[in-house]
Amino acid sequence: MNMLKNILPLALLALLAACNLTKEVEIELPEYERQPVVECYLEPGKPLRLLLTQSFGYFDPFGLDSTFLQKTLLDSALVTIAYDGRVDTLKNQLAFDFSPFKIYNYVSPNLTPATPGIEYRLQILLKNGQEITGETTMMPFVPIDSIRVEFSPDLDTLARILTFISDPEPGRENYFRRLLNYAALDSVPDQDFLTSDRIAQTPLIAFGTGYELAEGDTVYNTVLHIEKAYYDYVESVQLAVFGNLNPFAQPSPIKSNVHGSANPIGIFTGLMYDRKMTIVKK
Repeated sequence: MNMLKNILPLALLALLAACNLTKEVEIELPEYERQPVVECYLEPGKPLRLLLTQSFGYFDPFGLDSTFLQKTLLDSALVTIAYDGRVDTLKNQLAFDFSPFKIYNYVSPNLTPATPGIEYRLQILLKNGQEITGETTMMPFVPIDSIRVEFSPDLDTLARILTFISDPEPGRENYFRRLLNYAALDSVPDQDFLTSDRIAQTPLIAFGTGYELAEGDTVYNTVLHIEKAYYDYVESVQLAVFGNLNPFAQPSPIKSNVHGSANPIGIFTGLMYDRKMTIVKK
């Protein structure tokens, strides 16, 4: 009787395997229309820099060969940023940051002011005559109040880090992005967390990790005070990445704050942040 119980499931599997349960289905996708992609992050004390590229369709070939930059970058555009009574024209040339690594193809030698409340206006005229515009306001600086290292009471070889900031405007919604890098800034963040002060029960806002750090580990803690447009943009990018990895997920559009006749996507925003390095010690 026990043998029969084992044979019956095997026979059923063999029967199913013999059936043709697959069917090829051809789906006609509409032709993808490429869009200009803008990434411009205004960092206080750093030059005005912008990356202007074009998007690719999901099934387009995307080889990382010697022609990659030529195929990807959009050159010969007129790029200006107006702020505080002046207008800067960004020169079309390559520039790099190496920690963390970033690339730009429009730059100005002028440094971004750190003054909060300054309004910036971006205007791009592409070589085909189409336009891209965007606006942003530099957010106030929110410092990291303190960082606390706590070792596990159960396993004292592992520790966690708690990061504290003060709500800059209780009663008014503020948005933050917290990045945590272990060992080096040029690595992919080990923690990338978006939040608003709606979660805060007190004027003190805390961010934490699990008990996953060992004594001697180096941790780079970055807290950005961001505008709602940047919060929505990053959240939509994260959802889009998740959607690409999950065949059952709904497609997620990128929420941009750049507009114009060129039908662009992307972000134009200030990056006001505080960063501290901590070495885990008992």
